[in-house]
Amino acid sequence: MQKTKIEPGLVNVFRWYVVLRFVFSISMPFVSTQIGKRGEWGVEIDTTTLIIVTAVEMMLLFGYLSWPWLRKRIGKFFLPAGIILATLGLILEQHFFSRSARFGQPFPFLYVLLILVAWQYRFREVLIFILGAALMELALLQVFPLPNEFIFRNSETHHIVTYGRIFASSFSYLLLGYIVTRLMKAQREQRKKLTDANLKLVQHANTVEQLSTSRERNRLSRELHDTLAHTLSALVVQFDALATVWGSIPDKAREMVEQMQATTRSGLDETRRALRALRASPLEDVGLVLALQGLAEDFSVRQNIVLQHDLPEILSDLPPEVELCFYRVAQESLENIARHAAADRLTIQMGRDPSGLIMTISDNGRGFDVSDDVNQEHLGIQGMQERAGLIGADLRVDSSPGEGTTVRLHLENDA
Repeated sequence: MQKTKIEPGLVNVFRWYVVLRFVFSISMPFVSTQIGKRGEWGVEIDTTTLIIVTAVEMMLLFGYLSWPWLRKRIGKFFLPAGIILATLGLILEQHFFSRSARFGQPFPFLYVLLILVAWQYRFREVLIFILGAALMELALLQVFPLPNEFIFRNSETHHIVTYGRIFASSFSYLLLGYIVTRLMKAQREQRKKLTDANLKLVQHANTVEQLSTSRERNRLSRELHDTLAHTLSALVVQFDALATVWGSIPDKAREMVEQMQATTRSGLDETRRALRALRASPLEDVGLVLALQGLAEDFSVRQNIVLQHDLPEILSDLPPEVELCFYRVAQESLENIARHAAADRLTIQMGRDPSGLIMTISDNGRGFDVSDDVNQEHLGIQGMQERAGLIGADLRVDSSPGEGTTVRLHLENDA
C-alpha cells in the first residue's frame, strides 16, 4: 500500500460501518429459521447462531479498530489488514448464509469497504481490492456451489446468472471506485495547495518579522551610536587632553588617569563592536556574499591576519533568516578568532554542493578542546548551534589544542 498516514475520519467511518453491519445483521430477516442443509456444505446454522457469530466478528473488528497500541504497532498495515478481514467475513457470510447471493444481488456492504479503499489509496489499490473480492467469490463458487432450486431449474442458466452477477457487481465496484478515487485526488490536490499557501503565508510572516526586527535593531543601533558612543568618545578626548596638558600631576594620579583612559577606550571599542553586531545593514544593502566578504576583509585588516576566501559571486533565493544565521555565525566565529585563537591565517569558504549550502571558517590558531563544556560556553558555540537549529542547519566545530579550529555550517537542500 502506498500511504502510511490514514486519511482523517476514515477509521471513524470504518467503525460506523461495523456498527451498522451488526445492527443490520440482527434486525433484517434475510436468513431463514434454518440456514444450510446438512450435505450441501456440511453445516446446519440457525438464525441465533448466525447472529452470535456476526456479533463476535463485529466486536473483534471494532476492538481492532479502536486499539491505538495495535494501530501504532502494525503501522501502515493496520488499515489494509482491517479491510481484508472485514471483506473476508462479509463475503463468507453472504455466500453461505444470505439469500441475496443466490438471487444475483450484489453485496451492499462491500460498497462501503470499497469506498474506504478508494478514500485512502489510489485506483491501483482499488483494482486489487475488486479483483481479490471477485476471485474469492469465484473460488467459493467452485468449491461450494450455490443451490439453484430457488429460481432456476436449469443448471446452465443458474451458472450464467451467478457469474453474470459477479461481473456486473465488479463493474459497478469499478465505476464507484474510479469516481471516489478521482474525488479524493482532487481533494488531496486542493489540500496540498492550501498547505503550500499556508507555508508561503508563514514564510511571508517570518520575513516581515525579520525585517521588522532588523529595522528595530538598526534603530537601536543609531540611538546607541548617537548617545553612548558619542559620550565615550568625548570622554576619551577629554582624558587625552588631561594627560597632555596636566604634565605635573603626581605619578599615582597619572596612573589612575591612564587606567581611566584604557577603560574608556575599551568601553568604546566594545560599544562599537556591539553596534556592528546589532546592525545587520550589510545584508540588507549588499546581500550575504558581499556582506561576508566585507566582514572578513575588515577583520583581516584590523587583526593583521592573512585572509583567504572562496566565496561565490552570488547566492540567490535565500530566505532572510538563513542569510542572517550564516552572517551571525561568521561574525561570532571571527570574534572568537580575534579573542582566543592567536592565529595569523584565516580561511573562509562558502558554496553549494548536491547536499546543500555550506560555509567553512578555519584558522591556524591555538585551538581548544571541543568536548570541554566551559570552552563551548565561553566561545559561544552553544549560541551558534541554537542559531543553526532555528533554520534547520547543522553546525560542527572541529578543534584540538595546537591544531587550529574549523567551524562548518551546513544547511541541507530540503531544510
